[in-house]
Amino acid sequence: MKQVNSLVEIVEAVKKDSNGNRVLLNQHETSRSAVTLGDEDTESGTRLHVKAVLDNTLYYSEVFTDDTLYEEANSLIQELKRLAEVELVSEEEIDRLIEK
Repeated sequence: MKQVNSLVEIVEAVKKDSNGNRVLLNQHETSRSAVTLGDEDTESGTRLHVKAVLDNTLYYSEVFTDDTLYEEANSLIQELKRLAEVELVSEEEIDRLIEK
């Protein structure tokens, strides 16, 4: 599986191949103290962890700490949800796929 450096690369790959792409996605927030937070608990200093796998061919992982980049990532995730079949999965499930 090829690791890409940007969520944009996953979106672009989905746009190029409109044959029912499937994206496995894990996204969760933690505070800088590594305590998992819900949306209503979002605070300054929050980190967004995003992992995505496209059709078992492309893999992406990043931790966002900047609020602007965080919002951009969320916009790209929403675009992915419009373009492809997105399945929310656990971080462990994605980790098992990329270790194969």
